[in-house]
Amino acid sequence: MEHTEKCDIVSTLAKPVQIRQWTICGLPTDSLSIENGIIMNSADRWPLMIDPQGQANRFIKKLAQEDATNGFDVVKMTDGKLLTRALENGIRFGKWVIIENVLEYTYICFFCFKRLYTIFSSFFVTQKKTLDPQLEPILQRAVFSLKGEQYIKLGDNTIHYNNSFKLLMTTKLPNPHYPPELQVKVTLLNFTVTPVGLQDQMLGLVVAKEAPQLEIKKNELVVSSAAMKKQLQEIETKILQLLKEAKGDILDDENLICFLSESKKTVRIFTIIPKQKKKGGQYELYFSQEINVQVKEQEKVENEIDSARSGYLPVAYRASVLYFCVSDLAPIDPMYQFSLQWFFSLFENGIENATPSNELHKRLQHINDYFTLSLYRNVCRSLFEKHKLLFSFLLTVKILQSEKKISAEEYRFLVQVGHIPNTMVSNPSNGWLDDNVWRKVLALENLAVFNGFVDAFVKNTKVMQRYYNASVPHEESLPGEWDKKLNDFQKLIVVRTLRPDKMNIALQAFISKHLGQIFIEPPPFDLQGSYDISKSFSPLIFILSSGADPYEELSAFAKVHNEQEKMLSISLGMGQGPIAEKYISQAKENGGWVVLQNCHLCTSWLPKLEKICEELQTNSAEVHPSFRLWLTSMPTPKFPVSILQNGIKMTNEPPKGLRANLLRSYLGFDDDFLNASKKPDPFKKLLFGLCLYHALILDRRKYGPLGWNIPYAFRESDLRVCIQQLHDFLDMFEEIPFKVIHFLIYDINYGGRVTDEIDRHTSKTILNDFITPDALCDDYKFSPSGVYRSIPACNKEGYLTYIKSLPLVPEPEVFGFHENANITFATEETDTLFSVIASILPRTSHSSGKTKDEMVGETARDIEIKVPAIINVDALMKQYPTTHEESMNTVLVQEAIRYNRLLQRIKKSLHDLQKALKGEMVMTTELETMGNALFDNLVPQNWEAVAYPIVLHTLQQKNGGPLYKCFVLLYSNWIKNGTPNVYWISGFFFPQAFLTGTLQNYARKHVKPIDTISFGFKVMSHEEKELEPPSDGCYIKGLFLEGCRWDRELHALSDSKPRELFVEMPTVSFVFFFKKNQDRKENCNTN
Repeated sequence: MEHTEKCDIVSTLAKPVQIRQWTICGLPTDSLSIENGIIMNSADRWPLMIDPQGQANRFIKKLAQEDATNGFDVVKMTDGKLLTRALENGIRFGKWVIIENVLEYTYICFFCFKRLYTIFSSFFVTQKKTLDPQLEPILQRAVFSLKGEQYIKLGDNTIHYNNSFKLLMTTKLPNPHYPPELQVKVTLLNFTVTPVGLQDQMLGLVVAKEAPQLEIKKNELVVSSAAMKKQLQEIETKILQLLKEAKGDILDDENLICFLSESKKTVRIFTIIPKQKKKGGQYELYFSQEINVQVKEQEKVENEIDSARSGYLPVAYRASVLYFCVSDLAPIDPMYQFSLQWFFSLFENGIENATPSNELHKRLQHINDYFTLSLYRNVCRSLFEKHKLLFSFLLTVKILQSEKKISAEEYRFLVQVGHIPNTMVSNPSNGWLDDNVWRKVLALENLAVFNGFVDAFVKNTKVMQRYYNASVPHEESLPGEWDKKLNDFQKLIVVRTLRPDKMNIALQAFISKHLGQIFIEPPPFDLQGSYDISKSFSPLIFILSSGADPYEELSAFAKVHNEQEKMLSISLGMGQGPIAEKYISQAKENGGWVVLQNCHLCTSWLPKLEKICEELQTNSAEVHPSFRLWLTSMPTPKFPVSILQNGIKMTNEPPKGLRANLLRSYLGFDDDFLNASKKPDPFKKLLFGLCLYHALILDRRKYGPLGWNIPYAFRESDLRVCIQQLHDFLDMFEEIPFKVIHFLIYDINYGGRVTDEIDRHTSKTILNDFITPDALCDDYKFSPSGVYRSIPACNKEGYLTYIKSLPLVPEPEVFGFHENANITFATEETDTLFSVIASILPRTSHSSGKTKDEMVGETARDIEIKVPAIINVDALMKQYPTTHEESMNTVLVQEAIRYNRLLQRIKKSLHDLQKALKGEMVMTTELETMGNALFDNLVPQNWEAVAYPIVLHTLQQKNGGPLYKCFVLLYSNWIKNGTPNVYWISGFFFPQAFLTGTLQNYARKHVKPIDTISFGFKVMSHEEKELEPPSDGCYIKGLFLEGCRWDRELHALSDSKPRELFVEMPTVSFVFFFKKNQDRKENCNTN
């Protein structure tokens, strides 16, 4: 039986001629886009296209120009009455209606969608996910017949329905969450750009720039070939129609013979030959040898052109890879939005400005190098400091993956670290390697390339100990053949396993080797550069971080450009929208700058702002050339994507690191400023000390509570004020007034932000080492190592040269910290970086080869087995009833209730997740998020809400983890055996209740007001087993020290040992004091 070979949806539902016509109209050539086009053309329900890059929107507009015989209208969700009129006219006259920017079903959606949904769809009566069934005529195609004509009821109107009417909807939201009630009424299509489709577009761009005649000829051939094939198809269809309608002998049909004759002149289609020995006048059609000769010749030429164009594929492929690297930033922060058109423009600029060469391979390399760097610089301008190294690493990995130098399995292992195997090999170290680290070493065997690594580790423990203790481990050699066997990326995995605190340094070295040093040195903030590339119709957007306020710098910048008098500024909030609209309307006609501050505080007005920005672009010729719209906003997912994509985004944070902060400060100086003082040399020396002080107190924040008890938002303006005062006082007095300068800097300028008394003392102590008479001497050491020193007074270039020679990552000694301080900070920084990368990794499979669902199911079952049984609270309350004398009974019951709440949440969610994975219940958003967290080895968010702090570290340790340790604390040591001698304070859900209960017990026992008693503490020298319950107070364990240790022999605090980050305190006795007055406390402990 005859049948079609390789039958698929494309060949079944569409003809090649039709697909070619679509691609001419702008449909990408990848299979997904073509299938989307077929579904859009064939489906019964109207299409709603997810179109973040605007490709579908451009395609359907071009297609409408060709196919919409009655015309088409383009409207937006916010167009109000215009939208109503467009829909009515479209239905009545058979026009196409294209609705852009379809939003979600949030509160803003209610504001923007109300009119649309009132007309053509059901809508939410309230914020619940319910739809009004009376408002569904168009999406439901509720057409009815009346007197032989078709009608549709639209609101209160009955409108004649023209079958040529089409409704097409697009949204720029990259990941919209439409309710199921809406999804079942539309055909939801994902037109997000694909790698293959984008590569083809980039190839067209680069060939158009490098070999324009080739691209012109290619496009002409495509159009010509499509036209000929379309004409051929139309003639064939017409002939078959005439043959079907012919009566009697077809050779006597004059119309048919005439049409065949004309057709032969046109394309020489076929010859009709009568069938022999058949009755009824039957004939067969034989195509002549000259059929499609011209089409085939064109296809041959087109293949030759494609072959020539393929020489530029390396550039197109690299550009496609880089675009998806940039698009991966959007889930990291909602403000990181970049349009495809912006990317195209940047790519074309890279082609034009790359170093020319007559050799094709060199020219392609120059384009790739220039465009990669240009993209890095332009994107970095929009990124927060914490994400700049991450972006550099993503660029490097994506490029190396495209060159097949990094496998997906190894990449995921680096990011998440593999699961520990069941077979355990004992730790071969003599205490220098932590057991947790050793388990990670064992996990390396999950990767094929590391087979045998554990054996090599065991046999070469001295070599590995040297590697482990090295200050720069990635530069150390691995034992035996492993140093040559592993590539650079695989060596990163070893560093991540053994020394995560050195990962950032290793990443910088890795990026520098493969992309260049410049990719780990982000460009400094350049407001002038952003202004130079801006247009009057595109907004400039400051993405704010906590404490940042760019208005002062923007005002100074406006003064330089003589725009300060015409600059209109408003801080958005309730009722400020109309004022902002008035300012924009005034400035766009007459010129001037408009600054809209804190856009995140007025999210309900942002759709209106989006419409204003769209009108500025649409009517750009009418906008005054000097007009600029400046926006400031904290990150918010409600900020319109189109504004972010079309605007110029900037962040203005202090850069990371001492060197970067110093560099930023000195780039703002010039030699005239450095020599303006009457005492130029002392001014230069103290200026350097002041700038270093500013950089140091900023960089201390990365150490968390070790740096400052409160993370203060010191600003560039603080430094500028201090510099001006330093200049003035040096010129004002013969002798340098160090005490006055100290007072102004410490107490007024920087000190005004410092509220904690310990932090104030720290700040003062640091300042004494930087603004001091000794700093006037050459080679004065600002740090013990002498890396940071006072160099001889010189010009700006001399200082910049010295600053650039400083290390990218400063050692903790310059901050006055122990070397262990860097370990904690650097490890947390590494974990944060890789957790962000993990959040954007595809979750389709795991390094073990199992699917995501299989891994999540196994993890869920493993945790479920380990979850302890629910505590019987009723029995517990009988065993430990609430009494006036013993508050600890109440504490125990409350802890058990909180503990049960956590266990119930864990058990139910794990059970539901496993059922959802099997298809036995609906996979809700909460369960999907939970599954993603388990796959990424993270604690699910729905557990965190009812969990206590210690359980958030891990739930899958070999011994059951803190969750099960807490169970032992509550069940075995307390419920079964009575009040424990020593309480494990880390295991409490609510330690404050325990402390309050302890105070209540003492106050009630001694009949004293509780507010007159406070705690005192005594560190015990006895072991826990030797202690008996005290008559008053209690003993606790589970407290830890960071940044120091408890010396049991000296019975005092002492410096930490190398690589000793946290040290558990001995048992601590809580004793009591009477609060007699503010200055004196009386010991009231009876022990």
